[in-house]
Amino acid sequence: MSLSNSIPVSVIADNMKKAGWVIGSFVICASLAGCGGSSNGPATLQIQLSPSAPSLAINSSVLVTAQTTPSLPAHMSTMTWSVGNFSTQCTEGVTGDPSMAPPMPGCPDGWIAYGITPSEFPPEAAYYYSPATPGTYQISVQGQIMNGSQQVTYQGSTNATVTVTAQ
Repeated sequence: MSLSNSIPVSVIADNMKKAGWVIGSFVICASLAGCGGSSNGPATLQIQLSPSAPSLAINSSVLVTAQTTPSLPAHMSTMTWSVGNFSTQCTEGVTGDPSMAPPMPGCPDGWIAYGITPSEFPPEAAYYYSPATPGTYQISVQGQIMNGSQQVTYQGSTNATVTVTAQ
């Protein structure tokens, strides 16, 4: 075998150094990125409700809108509305007009209705329907933004105190 057709040792050494740098860089980047997220968790999604403290009569409704920073991208985010301690059992998505939603039984703190059309996803506005009993109630909103791998990159929540009067 002739040595004239072989690759010089210096070229092989240089290629091995380059491969080592590439592999080392990949390992460092992977360790910094973890499993796709920061070790500090998702960034804060700021949510502001309007009105921030609604007041309305019994058996009536008010439109509540949520403004987020950053803005929610369609189909890569969620917005979950709830009333008091009832999680989402007193929240409904409706295909028609949410301002005309029928009453939800078993919701003594009132209920929430929002539209579920593609143009309203995620639901950044919802109607709160007050109960038949005057009092002070809570609306909660939780939001998330996800990346292409469905990992949460932003998340946040806020509450509004609702005052329901006798009329």
